[in-house]
Amino acid sequence: MKNFGLILFFVVFTSAAFGHQCRNEKTISFFYDNSFQTKYFTTSDGIKLRYLSSGQGPTLIIQPGWMMPADIFKFQLDHLLNSFRIIVLDPRGQGLSEDSPDNNYVERRARDIDELIEFEKIDSFILAGWSLGVPEVLYYVDKFGTKKLKGLVLIDGPITTEPKEVQQGWKSLVHSLQTNRAEFEKHFISALFKKEQHSIFVKTIKQRLTKTPTNSSFVALATHVVEPKDYSSILAKVDVPVLITLATWTFQLENYKQFKGNVSIETFQCGHALFVDEAERFNRLIIEMFSKKH
Repeated sequence: MKNFGLILFFVVFTSAAFGHQCRNEKTISFFYDNSFQTKYFTTSDGIKLRYLSSGQGPTLIIQPGWMMPADIFKFQLDHLLNSFRIIVLDPRGQGLSEDSPDNNYVERRARDIDELIEFEKIDSFILAGWSLGVPEVLYYVDKFGTKKLKGLVLIDGPITTEPKEVQQGWKSLVHSLQTNRAEFEKHFISALFKKEQHSIFVKTIKQRLTKTPTNSSFVALATHVVEPKDYSSILAKVDVPVLITLATWTFQLENYKQFKGNVSIETFQCGHALFVDEAERFNRLIIEMFSKKH
């Protein structure tokens, strides 16, 4: 696709092609023979949002990345349930949540997180954001404060959306989304994983991606292009443990290294969905940093 290389700054297109078959297909339990529940709530502006939940213990709330469903965090829902109560949201217009083309900007998406917390009557929680979910959860922290916040996890996303390379990449990305959706999806999926993944898992993620409306997806990302922002000052005020994991966004590693305090930074050699490619390592980091702190 013409100029598609610019999108390197959002996801890695040099990822090795992944296989769609697994040697042990019959022995692996996938959707929906699993331990998590599917739930829904309605936002204050009338949008029905889906979320997945499993486990008991300290609450870990996860905001997926752009156009991605809650289902992609299956390996956390399945394998962290003995240490945490995990809640993963399908953001508006994503996964099986209702579409909302008119209210899909960052402030509204952060408010959705807050309304989910109120709906579930959560008193304290660890908040995680992946990819575009990183600026969204940081916006949440800035808007709604840290009174209930016990930890923060930033997964392969930008601490600042101002750099020229980020803006150029995202402009190319939304242009490709609008002009050649099929080719866009092909490259998007191939950038998520460097390791072979189970065929049913990959198929589920593909199906969810395909159902994500083009126009509302455009709005969700274009907001960050129209109003680029450096979120460093927000993160600097956070006084809880912070885990930062980077794979395709390692070019912002130096931006993250400036933060002091209880901050742990881990880099991965894998696809953009590092919590899938390196699920065991990622889950171990979550447990080591947060499971005994509540």
